[in-house]
Amino acid sequence: MNRSSGDSGQSSSMSYIKSSTFKSVFELCDVVSVIVCCRADTSIMLIIESSSNEYWIPSIKVTGLNSWLGHLAKDLLNDIFGCNASVQGLMRLNKLWLPSPHKFSYICHAIFTADVTLEMKKKSKSPFGKYRGKIRWCNLDDILKLFGSNVLKSPEILDFIAWINRKPSAILNPPSDHETVGSFMEISENVIVSGKNTIYEQIVEAAGIDRHAQEVLYKEFVLMSYPAIYLTFTNFAKFVVDLGWTKEEATHLYRSADIYGRGGISFREFLYFLSATEPGTSHGGGPAELRCRYIFRYLDTDKNNLLKRDEMKNLVILVRKSRKMSLDPTQVEKELVECYQSIGIAETYPLTMSDFLRAVGELKVRGTSQIFRAPNSVQKIIKDIIDRDAKSQEESLQPVSIGGYAKCPLYELGIHSVKIGNMINVEQLWSIENATSCTSTLPVSVNETSRKVSTDKFHQNSKSNELLRSLRKLYDLNKKTTCYIKLDSFVYNWGTLDSSVIAKNLASVCSEVKAIFLKERRLLDIPSPVYILGDLHGNFTDLLNFERILWHVGPALCPCNLLFLGDYVDRGYFSFEVISYLFSYKIQSPKKVFLLRGNHEIRRVQQQWTFEKECRMKFGEKLGPFIFNSINDAMDCLPLAAVIDGRVFCCHGGIPPPWLCPVVSAINDIPSLLNDPQEQSSLAWELMWNDPIRAKTVTDKIAMELLANEGFAVNAKRGTAHIFSVEALEKFLASNGFTHLVRAHEVVEAGFYLQQKGHLLTVFSSSKYCGGVNTAACILADQGKIRILRLDSE
Repeated sequence: MNRSSGDSGQSSSMSYIKSSTFKSVFELCDVVSVIVCCRADTSIMLIIESSSNEYWIPSIKVTGLNSWLGHLAKDLLNDIFGCNASVQGLMRLNKLWLPSPHKFSYICHAIFTADVTLEMKKKSKSPFGKYRGKIRWCNLDDILKLFGSNVLKSPEILDFIAWINRKPSAILNPPSDHETVGSFMEISENVIVSGKNTIYEQIVEAAGIDRHAQEVLYKEFVLMSYPAIYLTFTNFAKFVVDLGWTKEEATHLYRSADIYGRGGISFREFLYFLSATEPGTSHGGGPAELRCRYIFRYLDTDKNNLLKRDEMKNLVILVRKSRKMSLDPTQVEKELVECYQSIGIAETYPLTMSDFLRAVGELKVRGTSQIFRAPNSVQKIIKDIIDRDAKSQEESLQPVSIGGYAKCPLYELGIHSVKIGNMINVEQLWSIENATSCTSTLPVSVNETSRKVSTDKFHQNSKSNELLRSLRKLYDLNKKTTCYIKLDSFVYNWGTLDSSVIAKNLASVCSEVKAIFLKERRLLDIPSPVYILGDLHGNFTDLLNFERILWHVGPALCPCNLLFLGDYVDRGYFSFEVISYLFSYKIQSPKKVFLLRGNHEIRRVQQQWTFEKECRMKFGEKLGPFIFNSINDAMDCLPLAAVIDGRVFCCHGGIPPPWLCPVVSAINDIPSLLNDPQEQSSLAWELMWNDPIRAKTVTDKIAMELLANEGFAVNAKRGTAHIFSVEALEKFLASNGFTHLVRAHEVVEAGFYLQQKGHLLTVFSSSKYCGGVNTAACILADQGKIRILRLDSE
């Protein structure tokens, strides 16, 4: 019931898709079904679906603007009966919301009714074509037997046969998130859980399943169940097996998830179950009570709402397994007797749900916090779903492959021509003489906003390019000065440039880039290829050397994305140039240049070191504080971590402890504005300050602390945050589906340092740091490979 992920096999196979009616969320469309009934013997027609071997009513997909009734009569009923059958009316219309980026905001399932005679029923038993051998006529008793065998696609079929027999609905306690009026049912955007008012909402919050993750799971739920509205055992079992559970456990898990015993679970019930079994979900307060309710149903094998002695014995076995204790029958029996004695009841007395919850709350039954945990985090499945859907969407947008050539995404024409030379100049394509035909007019889709973005990216008179041009002139004037000299001996040469004009341009750039940072998620999702750079610490020389080699015509025309891991300022006295350069290019290429926050992007730290002094020294006592605050106002909004291709986790310092970040999506819950991160977000602070432990520094005291705190210990070297072990890193990577951690934060002589079984890579991108002899390096992540590039700065 709770094993390590290493025993779970492949958790990303998504085998349940094979038995779904649709193979991709992008195929989802309207469906028309019909309840074909023979009132002479009160039976209805069911079709066995070849993909899942489940029974369902006759259905057909309807795409585009095609007629629902036309498809129903011509393409479905005519195929079955060889003639037109009369459609009586609409029994139910289900409308299901679909989150973006689906091409439809909702899809509909229309369920009609059609009456047939006994003679027509006989004709349907030997149809030709796709329905041959797949039709079965069932009365109420037949359907109840199929229901008991878990081979109905949805318990809705019980409703259909009840309607034929003019009996009340067979489905008790319909889900609250199914909004129903008469024969119309809608599942709207309200199905997504938010807030913390109920214990169900609290457990979703405790599991770290945010809105984005819920939307991914909702689309997957629809893909598994549609056109039905309930998820039945077949696909549920395949999903939990992909999470690492065994097939035997799946039966008990479904009973636990099916709160109302209706034989089908709604999306919210599916979500609550996943939240309850998530490895990182806390076991306290409301979530603990809800988890215990799930555990009770898991143990209640005969579904009589009572736990008998043999069922309580299974609880003892599960707890001993989770603690890796012996399952010797004598020891198990002894502990079971002690459990009943602790509760204070006879062993022949069965426990009700209330008895069980009370015993757990009074600590008379122990160990429930360790059991009922999925072997793998659902976040890993979510990542695989996102990867799969991105590939499906890309393929759906691609033209048909011709002649064996590889497919490619749809392209569109950029509206400007870039002239490359000593200067980069931009001209609109349609203003260049003899360059376009009369039929090649400016696309109507080009609006003023996209025109301005394209112009600002390259035009020499944009604020960002004016600032970049000034930075290069200032570098030429001051490049003979090493960036790591003492501040007292630093003489800055402005030449003919006006510092007040540069300050004005920089303030404008800071305001614009701040707005960009505020719109970004705290955990960035970046596709490869990506160049990853570590600490720069005011080393503008090395930054320009990287530019010369890797993106010499600017980031906008570079084939790779750029990711900077923080610590742009302090210690080196070209910090103003470094941060101004990065901010300017971030404005020009917000989807290609990405900046994370390091522990030196904090005012208090800069005041202890050199950046505040540098601003005053270069801009004076009046403009200096203004520049210092303008830059920091933007840095207060920097994202904190990034994931490349869903596999490589990147941050400045290191992984956070599980009690702050049970799942990586919790990073997106950090506030976007942090002017005092130590007080405002412990999670943000840990991402910026944590370090991996080095084997030589582990004392007996630290080893005990690591053991007691899930692989984390106090970071004595820095006086704040934590150090983490290789075991903590492996658990973090495995639970989130990552392969590596790339981080900065520490100077390393070779420019990079590989440790913790090769899964952690430290990169440092400032050479000769503080007068040392270290090399600068960067990382290239591309096509599943992590490559190290070292800078020859001689």
